[in-house]
Amino acid sequence: MFHLSRAFLVVLALLLTGPARAVEPGRPLLIIQRPPAPRPVELARFLESPGREEASVRLWLRFNREAHGIAQGTRDFLDTLGRFTAQVPQEVLLAHEHVRLDAELIAANHELVTLEEARKQLLDELGRSDPDNAILEGERPPPWSPDGTLERDALVGLVFARTGRGEPLPPSVDRLLARLASVDRLLTSLEAQLLPAAEESLGSALIALSSGEAGLLEVLNGLRFLERQQRARLELRTQRELLLLELAHQLGCTMEQLPWSSAPPQG
Repeated sequence: MFHLSRAFLVVLALLLTGPARAVEPGRPLLIIQRPPAPRPVELARFLESPGREEASVRLWLRFNREAHGIAQGTRDFLDTLGRFTAQVPQEVLLAHEHVRLDAELIAANHELVTLEEARKQLLDELGRSDPDNAILEGERPPPWSPDGTLERDALVGLVFARTGRGEPLPPSVDRLLARLASVDRLLTSLEAQLLPAAEESLGSALIALSSGEAGLLEVLNGLRFLERQQRARLELRTQRELLLLELAHQLGCTMEQLPWSSAPPQG
């Protein structure tokens, strides 16, 4: 026979007579209100769990749609390249080039399946269905926010309208504006320099392949470099939207109410 310590018996008694006894037949359950989960601002965290806010879900679906389009374009290109190389004499292409092409096709197909499964999982969690994998066909994705800079004085006016006090922008808003400026610089550089260079490089590699001046590996490397730039642009665009969503949230306004100093046509 074993003995229980007095301290243990006291703890056990407290457990039996404490809040747990409130859960009795006919009595309401005590629901502990937890604070809402923080809004995801980091891209990796957002892609893993966008939450249930409509604007965030629509942004996640747009990212998924466009990432799927990039992967589909890569797979289609590889299929075409495979048909072309099938007509080339075997002695022209080296064995490791065939292996690399097969590996790239497998990777592209895996990426497509991963994106489709992630999308289906999110829709299932939201109680929505899309059995044909049409990515909510008929629902237009939200447009990207306009390029340009935000008017700081107008942002201060939004703070005044919300609080009734003439105060400087909170440090958290200043940090968001600094991150937005950094993302804008990267996006401008990528769209003006890296993407055109990647497209030109792949085109040159294809011409060189057709004339026998380059091998298949040069084309595959050019394809992957272009795909990385396309994906980087999509990720930067999405990161920018996340920062703007959080900025609007902190200022107590909608995305549409953010004051732009210049607003070219939306992309």
